[in-house]
Amino acid sequence: MEFNIDAGSNLIVEPKQYSHTAIPKSECILQSPMKWQNKYSISYLDVLDSPIAVDGLNDAGLSVGALMFPGFAQFQEVPSEKCGMAVSSFQFPLWILGNFGTAQELRDALKKDSFPLVWGATLPISENPFELHYSIIDVTGDGLIIEFTKQGRNEYNNTLGVLTNSPPYDFHMTNIRNYIQLSKFAHDPLNLGPMQFDAIGQGSGLLGVPGDFTPPSRFVRTAAIVHFANEVQTSKEAVMLGFHVLNTVDIPRGVASSSHPLPFSKTYLADYTLWVVVKDLTTKSLYFRDYNDLTIRVLHMAEVKTEGKRLKMKVGNSIGGFVDITDDLTPVNGHTEL
Repeated sequence: MEFNIDAGSNLIVEPKQYSHTAIPKSECILQSPMKWQNKYSISYLDVLDSPIAVDGLNDAGLSVGALMFPGFAQFQEVPSEKCGMAVSSFQFPLWILGNFGTAQELRDALKKDSFPLVWGATLPISENPFELHYSIIDVTGDGLIIEFTKQGRNEYNNTLGVLTNSPPYDFHMTNIRNYIQLSKFAHDPLNLGPMQFDAIGQGSGLLGVPGDFTPPSRFVRTAAIVHFANEVQTSKEAVMLGFHVLNTVDIPRGVASSSHPLPFSKTYLADYTLWVVVKDLTTKSLYFRDYNDLTIRVLHMAEVKTEGKRLKMKVGNSIGGFVDITDDLTPVNGHTEL
């Protein structure tokens, strides 16, 4: 999650049968909104104490992420006769997590006329609808991407298992063809006439991988690293690999700043990585860390006792931080001189 202010996120857990009422669009305020009950228990991270599932999973092993999609998102209009079949762009992930167990179930539902319309909601910090697109992946690794643009609703099979932000997904899949030289293996020396030039150090296979923080560059970098990394054997290894991959696109405060200061201020807004989430869809576990505390925390959904209630915890609470090992040093027996 990258943003230019603290999103005040909470970790939320909702039980099965928990009831939701769709926030109505202003034109629908006098009509009965859509309602649903969770078929699954779900856990997710929100923003600004609002009913917004930015990143979460359910106990069937379905994962949903809402990613920023600025400049391209255009959500659907809601005619009056469809007010009871509409959900906001913020609640759309909640609706998916509560109603579907696999990516294929969602694909099948998308083909039906009963699939709800999705309208663009706003936050108090913005006058315009928050622009998002959505990544859905299930426990088998099957994934799809849903985008709403001026061309309408588009769905893509997520064959790479990667998504960042703008532009649309089909652009990213074309753009990656600019990097077909990337490899996990070191390049052979370059021979020019009688001269041979060896690579300087390891990692020459990734020469040319984009290192900036724009979404197309992060897409290429993440896709390469995900697929070049050694396969893992255990859930723990998979989770640790997930964090290592995400570390390559982690944005420190200040390095991705706007070019103009805020009015009447010398402050420049700068996106930074507020928090990072890794989900183990096999064990139904959600791991996360915060910008100010790199301690990895984990929620095991199978062990949560909701007793029918909605539970929450502030994500930004520091629980670990630095571990002082000063007093853990022990004497070394014998001599170490060469």
